[in-house]
Amino acid sequence: SGMGMRMHYGHPDFLDAFWARNRGGMSKSSPVVNLSEDIFAGFNVRMREEKSPHIDALEFEKGREATFNAASNFFSKISGGSISVIRSRDNHLICERIGLLHSLSFYFTSIAFYSSNLLVDLSIYLYVILFILFRLAGLGPRELSALGSTFSTEWIVSMGLVTLVPQVCEMVLEHGAVHAVREVLGGLVSATFFFIFQNKNIASSMKEGAMTGIARYFFTGRPPANQHQTWKDIYVTYWKSHYRPAFFLGFCYLIYTVLAAQEYGRGRLPMVLVTISFIAWIITPIIFSPFPRWTLILQDLREFSNFITGAAGTGEDEIKEVVDRGKKGTVRSLFECGLAEELSAWTEPP
Repeated sequence: SGMGMRMHYGHPDFLDAFWARNRGGMSKSSPVVNLSEDIFAGFNVRMREEKSPHIDALEFEKGREATFNAASNFFSKISGGSISVIRSRDNHLICERIGLLHSLSFYFTSIAFYSSNLLVDLSIYLYVILFILFRLAGLGPRELSALGSTFSTEWIVSMGLVTLVPQVCEMVLEHGAVHAVREVLGGLVSATFFFIFQNKNIASSMKEGAMTGIARYFFTGRPPANQHQTWKDIYVTYWKSHYRPAFFLGFCYLIYTVLAAQEYGRGRLPMVLVTISFIAWIITPIIFSPFPRWTLILQDLREFSNFITGAAGTGEDEIKEVVDRGKKGTVRSLFECGLAEELSAWTEPP
């Protein structure tokens, strides 16, 4: 960029300790506020008019986030950290001292990816709620078409399909047209479900960081890629960020469908992308869980059934233990999961 540096997550894993200690340290002694310490190190370099050379080093067989849950935790961590970047004093000072072109470069190399994912997520809810209001106002697709509105037809071509074009062009240049088409079509379904899920993951983490003011650290680690995740573990991990929003969006879609059915002659939009979205939020972790054998699926189903109907955490003497289990993500029943969340929301300061 014109600023002479790339400010995104993953930069220096190695830093000159003497240089950092003489310039305020890595994270200004605040791991809660400044979670993404490497980004704030880049801020420090820029504000002091110094330079930071970027050196790529390849290490053979270095393990990265190989499992689905580890990748999701990584996205959650850097998305929550982007909120602390937005509201930081360093960000404010930099934006005051750079011009328009450098501001655009600065935005697209820092928080643009996470902000765009948040806006896409919010637009899904807005789209469905808008059509519910249209129905309550007596406007169906026919009336909207007569008014010349683009809302009269289904929106199929989304930005996700548009962003696929550069990848196809690159693969055509490197491997040829036949190989490019085969690779894209072969991975289109799985990639669609994966990135729709991660879009929601990023948006939920940004919402949580904006509401609580806390950028949580997630330990991603390097877990084995063949580690099976049970349905219970999946629900405990994603119920707040994905499953609850999925049921809310599905309920809104159901309201729109019922309103449209009452006036059948005015037509109804199928809302394919909306339906795919809330289905993907629910089933994607199960699809990407290793070892999808029938015996394991039946075992997960029995365990999840016991989790739903279990009576753990119902005793009055277990209240403190329920809260601790909720914080650690080791709840034993669906009742305990919901109770721990409500107790934390009402008893802990924001």
